[in-house]
Amino acid sequence: MARLGIETEIVDEKVFASALAWFRKAKIALPTFAQLADPRTIPQEIRDALAKIGPDEAHPLNLFRVHWYNGPDRRAQADVPQHVVLPEAVTGTKAKIVVALGRAFPMIEAHKVLAAYSCLAPRIVTGRYDPTTQRVVWPSTGNYCRGGVAISRIMECRGVAVLPQGMSAERFEWLDHWVTQPGDIIRTPGCESNVKEIYDECALLEKDPHNVILNQFSEYANHLGHYFVTGSALGAIFQALHAKQPSLRLAGFVSATGSAGTIGAGDYLKEHF
Repeated sequence: MARLGIETEIVDEKVFASALAWFRKAKIALPTFAQLADPRTIPQEIRDALAKIGPDEAHPLNLFRVHWYNGPDRRAQADVPQHVVLPEAVTGTKAKIVVALGRAFPMIEAHKVLAAYSCLAPRIVTGRYDPTTQRVVWPSTGNYCRGGVAISRIMECRGVAVLPQGMSAERFEWLDHWVTQPGDIIRTPGCESNVKEIYDECALLEKDPHNVILNQFSEYANHLGHYFVTGSALGAIFQALHAKQPSLRLAGFVSATGSAGTIGAGDYLKEHF
């Protein structure tokens, strides 16, 4: 990880010790990127315990479901990440176009829980976030702040969602259920296109040292999480198709740049294929 540019040293020993004591007391274990990239490596006792936990429960074991290998029931692990191969009748091209499905992720049924975990976990293990004194602030127009609030909740951290007041009622209903305090939903002016107003609010919040802003656009760990976890998952899908049709080659990867994180999977695919 050092060659990819992320901190590998503990930045603040006191903050790290505080966080370690917090998670030990709460009996919360944090999965590694390697375990999320290959869930078969998750300890069997955790996998057995997960069988009794629903994918939408606010339970810390759901951290071990923050990967692409959840099955259609969102509980059991699949051998290959869920995907759809679009037929030529739809695409108009003989090339196979494969769509990876993020609907099996826990709590929010979207892969942004992975982005959120990828941003928060490195802060904790390097002593840059203290759950005993600090709030973690998640700015976005929807799924990233939902993912952040979900990850915060199951890690017994205080999460704050910052999003435009014009977003869907369903988003706010979900957030109302998941935040630990009503004031932890901050509504900014406008709708989905009013991103500047979100970060204007974050600039004000950042003046208070008790607030830690996890901006998905600037957290390099967002890229790393998708590099390791999403990249290897997409590679596994290709390898499964290639095993059935050896003439296939991986020609391209398409991703939206909504967080500039998911595109990190493209670097993994270029390096390995």
